[in-house]
Amino acid sequence: MHDSIDRYLREYFASSPDYTSYDEEFLGDFLKQGPLHHFIPPSHGGSFESTGTCLALLDTVAYHCLPLGLALGITGSLFLRPMARLAPEELSKAILPRFIGSSELGGMMITEPTGGTDIFGLNSTLEVSGGQAALNGVKCWGGLTGRAEHWIVAARVKKGDKLTRRVAMVYVPLASEGVKVEHYFDALGLQPITYGSTRYSNVSIPESNIITPPGGNALRSILDTLFRSRMGISAIAAGQCRRLADEVENRAGMRIAFGKPISEYDQVQYRISGLRAWQQINESLWHFTGAWAGLQSDVSGDNYLANASKVISSDGLSTAADSAVQVFAGAAYKRNHVVGRAFTDARPFQIFEGSNDVLHENTFDVLASRYGAVNAEVAGAELVRYGLKLSEDIPMAVRDALAGDDDARSQRQKVQCGKILSWLLAQSVLENEASTAGSPVEHGQRMARRQMSALAAELPFL
Repeated sequence: MHDSIDRYLREYFASSPDYTSYDEEFLGDFLKQGPLHHFIPPSHGGSFESTGTCLALLDTVAYHCLPLGLALGITGSLFLRPMARLAPEELSKAILPRFIGSSELGGMMITEPTGGTDIFGLNSTLEVSGGQAALNGVKCWGGLTGRAEHWIVAARVKKGDKLTRRVAMVYVPLASEGVKVEHYFDALGLQPITYGSTRYSNVSIPESNIITPPGGNALRSILDTLFRSRMGISAIAAGQCRRLADEVENRAGMRIAFGKPISEYDQVQYRISGLRAWQQINESLWHFTGAWAGLQSDVSGDNYLANASKVISSDGLSTAADSAVQVFAGAAYKRNHVVGRAFTDARPFQIFEGSNDVLHENTFDVLASRYGAVNAEVAGAELVRYGLKLSEDIPMAVRDALAGDDDARSQRQKVQCGKILSWLLAQSVLENEASTAGSPVEHGQRMARRQMSALAAELPFL
């Protein structure tokens, strides 16, 4: 299936010398090829095999078109999989088959104008009474705003005049009375994915549409869904980084400067090596996280794994796009160039599904709370939870940097330590893949050591 989709996309995106994304006609035709089947269980008409097969598909699609890979990830990871795993059986039976052989899409609404990362700061409300639920509030920056027909919406439960700390997830069709897309944002990139602001005004929903155990809190379910999606970003990044590396290698072989191909210059070779490193790192991350998440019924406590995967992948995607632009120089600084578009399209990945700065600090705080301190040995103890082990090849400066007084650290220093912790995980994943699959990951391992050493050197000056 992946090979046929790869051929289909290669033919479409190779038909023009200039970079093109996709239009609505192509999107409909592409969805009828069945990519969303992989996210739907066979009991509901799909062909879901494992988390790994879903991530392999995202990797393939993102190679050809980053926005298309993200659109597929939004529908598959943030709607179809939670509907299949968490929704009441009658609801999932009614909704999931609609995605078979159609061009329908789905998404998740969490973020509001006042913010999204602070889940208890949500102002959207859900009030349940007499078998019905009333939803009120405003959501924004939901990918596929106004385009996706199906939505999972997060809101806080309201009891009388009291807004509780209980959070609920509810299924809301876009066509529901009281749902209105107030306006669309003129986003910098990721076209043609639509982003905007959606208002829910006293939307009446059957209580059976609530995707939360009766009397329970959906917070763990939301975190479980978001953590799985964060882990999946590495697959999207892997595909796009592979494309950037391919484009740069082709360019470097053809571009003549000062009498020879620029591929013969050491600095260009260094950039190509870096691009391949980001490709390797992201491939190793999704191979590992896909296998891990596929065996777990609940990953809502796996902050370290989810956070590290997300920040490494999204930072790497932006860094790779920036480096590729430098090799192409002015040729890439165009809206219709694949590398130029990647430069703009990659940036939001460091913001959505948890701002990277927040996730770095959260990683530090979670480990400090769990173990009472943060150092290399603590990171090693946490890695054991995932069947990994701390690398023996850690620069001493990195160990020393993590061995400071945790109580005296400022927020910025905790963020820096969180970055180092993320690279410790990435290094362990790379070594695990090299030992179990025999994969050559030398580029990625060098990148990990270089990144950690630079972060440790910066720490005293923050």
